[in-house]
Amino acid sequence: MFEKTFHYCAVGLAHVGIDGTFIRVNQKLCDFLDYSDQELTKLTFQDLTAPDHLDEDLDQLERLLKGQIDNYSIEKRYIRRDGKRVWAKLTVSLVRDDSNNPDYFISVVEDIDEKKRIQSELFQVDALFSKIVSAFSERTFIWVATPDFSKLKYANDGYANIFGRSEYELYCNPMSFLDHVHEDDRARVAKVFSRRPLENWDIQYRIYDSKGEVKYLHDRGNLIFDDRETQTLILGTADDITREKNQQQALMSAVTKLEYLSQTDSLTGLANRREILSQLSDEIARMERGQKASTLVYVDLNKFKEINDKYGHKVGDNALVEFSQQMKVLLRDSDRFGRIGGDEFVILLYGTDDKETEIFFERIAQHDFTLNVNNTSVVPITFSVGWVTWSAEISTVEEWLDKADEVMYEKKHNLQGQVVIDKAI
Repeated sequence: MFEKTFHYCAVGLAHVGIDGTFIRVNQKLCDFLDYSDQELTKLTFQDLTAPDHLDEDLDQLERLLKGQIDNYSIEKRYIRRDGKRVWAKLTVSLVRDDSNNPDYFISVVEDIDEKKRIQSELFQVDALFSKIVSAFSERTFIWVATPDFSKLKYANDGYANIFGRSEYELYCNPMSFLDHVHEDDRARVAKVFSRRPLENWDIQYRIYDSKGEVKYLHDRGNLIFDDRETQTLILGTADDITREKNQQQALMSAVTKLEYLSQTDSLTGLANRREILSQLSDEIARMERGQKASTLVYVDLNKFKEINDKYGHKVGDNALVEFSQQMKVLLRDSDRFGRIGGDEFVILLYGTDDKETEIFFERIAQHDFTLNVNNTSVVPITFSVGWVTWSAEISTVEEWLDKADEVMYEKKHNLQGQVVIDKAI
């Protein structure tokens, strides 16, 4: 029964010696290779294996003999009697003798030549179909070149549509498009195309068209191989994504502007109430980690209602803006300045203690805050301040603000409600 199974099996079978000679073969294998069984037993599998597949086969046999694997399967091409190379799927296992020494190989050879041919044809049809579909897009530049970029095989009208230049320059030198890549992107793009061995790529970069306008490209490349797994061509597609990029940048700009507006007082340009409270919350978290304490200053303009009543609300708004601008110049970059509402402001003096704050406002007191009204009169802008240096007893932003507000109010009014001082302290 086993003898019949060997000879009548639907795939090629062979017992192969350790040296590669065919010991016995079945009729299916003889038919596949177009040799008689007597002829095959005078040959080795090395004689019938295509040279470009032999090394892989021998490497697997060596691993099998060393006991690293129990069997292996590869797709390889055999050489028939007429010289034609045909594809087969080879599966090999090793038989050992009673002493566990290698005795012979069992080789199963399945004819897959037609399958490989169909796969190759389907691949070519699929590639052609992709080219045809892509060619319909006026925004896509499609090209095919040799693996070393020495020769351009094909370029569609996309190059003229996107670059505004004749594809003739590419036929003269396929790499000439690099001359039109934006100078800030050129080195990065050149690196991709100069890589050896070349790999598939997917990059975005800018180019200048013939009018000097900047355009954005999404460039993708694929390597094309033949049935011998040899790279034969390069297929590249570059889509014009300028419109999408412009829309994306406009959206990002709008988001940035909205974010700014959500954090900024529209009149003075200072941080608004929500933003300054957020900054103070972050500052408390920083100081709770043991870093140097800061001081919070509460500022209230004096007699601001009188300015509004006498000169009008527009002048009053100008007074708020003028005060904000003049005070901001006197602060450090590390300090924070925001408008709480109305004529009330807060200043965070970063890493500044009570004594340093007092010295700061003594210096501020020497500065005159004024507003020029219609180039006819100068209105003084006076204010009162109160400050509290942070300590561990203060746990929330609201508590810190309230304490600074209370100090400011006490400094601003005496027991009879009279203004004690104008500028701070």
